[in-house]
Amino acid sequence: MPLTIPPLSPQLDEPVYKTLANSIKQLASQLPPHTQLPSIRQIARDIGLSPATVVAALDVATEAGVIYKRRGSGCYIAPRPSVKQAPLDDEYLPRELPPDRIDFTLGTPSPEYFPVEDFKAAFNYVLDRDRGHAFSYPEPIGYLPLRLTIANQLDALRVTTEPGTIQITAGAQQAIALVAQTLVQPGDAVCIENPTYPGAVQVMQQLGAKLIPVPVGQHGPRPSDLVNLTRVRPKLFYTIPNFQNPTGGCYSVAARQRLLALARELNFYILEDDHVSELYYTGAKPRTLWQDAPDRVLYVKSFSKLLMPGLRLGFLVLPPQLLTAVSQAKQTADLGSPGLNQRVLDAYLRSDKWPEYQAFLRKTYHYRSQVLQAALQRHLGNAAAYYPLRGGMNAWLSFPRALDVEQLQQLCAQQGVLISPGSEFSVTGTSAKHCIRISIAATFPDKIEAGVQVLAECAERLL
Repeated sequence: MPLTIPPLSPQLDEPVYKTLANSIKQLASQLPPHTQLPSIRQIARDIGLSPATVVAALDVATEAGVIYKRRGSGCYIAPRPSVKQAPLDDEYLPRELPPDRIDFTLGTPSPEYFPVEDFKAAFNYVLDRDRGHAFSYPEPIGYLPLRLTIANQLDALRVTTEPGTIQITAGAQQAIALVAQTLVQPGDAVCIENPTYPGAVQVMQQLGAKLIPVPVGQHGPRPSDLVNLTRVRPKLFYTIPNFQNPTGGCYSVAARQRLLALARELNFYILEDDHVSELYYTGAKPRTLWQDAPDRVLYVKSFSKLLMPGLRLGFLVLPPQLLTAVSQAKQTADLGSPGLNQRVLDAYLRSDKWPEYQAFLRKTYHYRSQVLQAALQRHLGNAAAYYPLRGGMNAWLSFPRALDVEQLQQLCAQQGVLISPGSEFSVTGTSAKHCIRISIAATFPDKIEAGVQVLAECAERLL
């Protein structure tokens, strides 16, 4: 029997498209994952609404994670998460906290550091230069001058990049989703680091991928775990090889070479999320996988992590054979990222302010990392295993397995200190239960010292 959307019961206090979206949500709870919904025209005909109203309702249901879209195929019921995950962007959301609260969970720099005045100048420059054109519709692939600027900056990595291979996105999260929608079909094997960024897990789960967790440590995956790729033959491998979130680790040269060799041998793509490689504290900026294999690596970069999260801008560098499909998926998603934001970002990146700001953040967070390391040694000692931060903003602490991290989280919260349990970053929800992540992104040095002291006292009560 063909699937139909049940008749609506219009609500006086809400738009019709929201009523339809709620009806789709109720229907989704009764259907198996990956069930295809009727076409937009069919839904509109069945319940007597315009196609535009149906599209608006499907957009609401998609944003809520109830359904997912496949370009050229239609809409499908999204699988319900089987494991508990952190909210998609919870670590990047601002919080109104009491002044004495210490938050080790946020993932973006302190707002006090945002280059507001420099951006104000760039904003005014763009408005004076472009006038009303600044508010015109952008190209779905992205504002050409911005793509040229990004290509010129990537040339410094000694990889010639054409602006036509760069897709502007609404941050890294959308970039991950666009690639997954283009490449991954329900049941496809997708390798993903374990532990990892929860947002990537949720994207793959919604598409019905078969997730293959690949354990990673401070130097990336072990050779034995990479050998398993020959058995599962993945379609995609998601990785944060430099200053990984949440562990802070970096792939060794051997791990990088082995992964790239397997990608060529088994014909899968690597989705490289360049989280915060600009924040390096020893030597030089680490090399990306994309630099060594631009034909196999899809490179993701967001400006949200270092610059301003509210910009919601990032980019993808793609091999030519994938660009058209990803750009079409972007156009379907939102017609293009806000043009004014792109123009302002381009003006800012072409000034000398961006490299100055990166240098400022490196110096600032290097100092914070040293404060954290000293505090961990002073207060925790050998009670937990951890590594000095070589870059980034995250420290990964492993406690004895006898310690209940959920209890530790509760005790710390009662004392005004917020921490992230390792299970929030687990692909399966069952690993890393004796670990926690500490982020110094939005925590000043004096709060770092005080927060670690509270953490140590709470851990001592449980050990």
